[in-house]
Amino acid sequence: MATRSPRDSELEAILEKIRQVRNFDFRNYKRATLQRRIERRMQATRCRSRAAYLALLERDPTEVSTLVSSMLIKLTTFFRDPDVWQALEQNLAEFVRQRPDAELRIWSAGCATGEEAYSLAILAAEALGPGYPSADLKVFGTDVDEAAIATARRGVYTPEQLENVSPERLARFFVRTGNSYTVRKEIRRAVVFGVNNLVSDAPVSRIDLILCRNVFIYLDSELQKRVLARFQFALRRNGLMVLGRSELIPFAARLFRPMDLARRIYRKDGQVEVTSTTLDRLPSEPMNLPRILEPGSDVERSFMRNLLDSHPCPHIATDNDGTVTLWSRAAARMWNRNESEMLGKKLSALALPGLGGDLLIEQSQRVRSGTSEREVADGVMELSSGDPIILRFQVVALREAAGGRQGLLYVVHDISPLRGVEQNLRAAQEELQAMQLRMQSSTEELRASNEELETTNEELQSANEELQTTNEELQSTNEELETTNEELQSANSELDAINRELAHRTLEMDALTFCQRTIIRTLSAAVLVLDGEGRITTWNLAAERLLGLTEREAVGQLLWSLHVPALQRTLLLKLRRHLQEKRSLRLEGIPYQLPHGGKGSATLVATPLITDTQVLGSIILFEDTTRASALLEENRLLQKKLKA
Repeated sequence: MATRSPRDSELEAILEKIRQVRNFDFRNYKRATLQRRIERRMQATRCRSRAAYLALLERDPTEVSTLVSSMLIKLTTFFRDPDVWQALEQNLAEFVRQRPDAELRIWSAGCATGEEAYSLAILAAEALGPGYPSADLKVFGTDVDEAAIATARRGVYTPEQLENVSPERLARFFVRTGNSYTVRKEIRRAVVFGVNNLVSDAPVSRIDLILCRNVFIYLDSELQKRVLARFQFALRRNGLMVLGRSELIPFAARLFRPMDLARRIYRKDGQVEVTSTTLDRLPSEPMNLPRILEPGSDVERSFMRNLLDSHPCPHIATDNDGTVTLWSRAAARMWNRNESEMLGKKLSALALPGLGGDLLIEQSQRVRSGTSEREVADGVMELSSGDPIILRFQVVALREAAGGRQGLLYVVHDISPLRGVEQNLRAAQEELQAMQLRMQSSTEELRASNEELETTNEELQSANEELQTTNEELQSTNEELETTNEELQSANSELDAINRELAHRTLEMDALTFCQRTIIRTLSAAVLVLDGEGRITTWNLAAERLLGLTEREAVGQLLWSLHVPALQRTLLLKLRRHLQEKRSLRLEGIPYQLPHGGKGSATLVATPLITDTQVLGSIILFEDTTRASALLEENRLLQKKLKA
């Protein structure tokens, strides 16, 4: 293995404690991220050193769970990065067009509390059209955090978590329950949540689309390669993988074909064969192969050669320059080339079927330089007569007796039978995992249904008690209503008597009003009745005759704004001032113009109508005194003549 820089012993002890208590292996996660999470917990628990925090973990198992929860980042939202989801929407529509009758399988790896898994299900349901989601859609949401998976299964989110969901999708795929929203059952049935460790557990298979964002940023390069290889195995031909914006992994381009690097969208490269998942399951081969010693005699040389030729596995040896120095009989049988043809030639120039360039160049160079003790790679050798042969190449350093490197030794194993066993085992594991996921989902649904039934039973009992109480209250209310009805009947009789009396009084008032109006209209003096604001409410026939305006023209108008020929503007102002000051006014001998054009005189009397608390209005009497004034003047002249 490649050498690594020494690690902090206290940090490693903390990680080992987590692995022992919670079975989470963080040893290949990026150290900077782990250190920040541990330091935050140290500040929260007021531990000044890692040794003190390690002692706290030893005596408090709950702190281990809290630390693991803080290390498992659960930052996710619905439809985060809209441009990425727009691209996914187009790709899902393309999947449906290419395979309209096939099952659509999607994997949200590292789904946390389920927002991205449900977002994928919503996009897929829209791509499949009306009537979906149905059995043709399956979305797998996996995460290592059991608490996060439990939250995802419930599918209940706050309005803040749904800020990126359009109003149309919110109305179609969610149901409001109080102050939160619940994902509709049709979508929840299409999404299967389960606990899965991307590093150690078997991947979900036959997947069309994998979405795994903001997970690789916490893994070192070794774990990144392992997880990417598992994703490559899980995807169908031409399947898509989507990573996070900050996860640009150079190694990914060797397993996947970049489709949109800006959005980190890759397509599975069907020409690349990946065996990292195979390496995780097969028994490991010996780390150190027996060294091929330089024989000291012909007998030893012959014995060693017979030993290699008798071995069923092909052996190839090269010097440090890559020139073939040994070609075993098994190698000659496998590639149908004699030793005499191969010795002295560059191994990289022979183009042996199944022997890849990565092993010949990069991996061999790591063994040659001493940065790695052993390198392993798999290849496929196509045969015209039958099925291809799957080969596993192992390269180790060819050492001298003194221990120095004098070349490389390639050992080849035919693992075709193991591949069939591995495929059957993988299929069985996938079926078992899918069954476990379905059982977990069914168990959760049954538990939730049981809780709902218990709650419903309690509510029904409470409702029954409330109904009994309500029935008693209704009986009491009924008795009160009967008593009230009797009282209302008595009050109704009294009201009938009062109404008859009021009707009699109304007739009397109407008669009095008619009599009063008749008297006012027949008076020889003009009668004007004003309200509190000076508007005319009464204008009798004498007023029409003396003042020159009809009742229709005068009633409802402000007296002060009317043009009345008999009342000069100065007289009106004086009259208005006296009435506003609540004073009476009497003026005699007022000259005015008669309606037929002559000159006359009149007497004006204005009296305010006042109660104890308010001013109701005023009454103005305008009486023509022209004839009386003339008679008085004649009488005065006669008396004067008599005296003379």
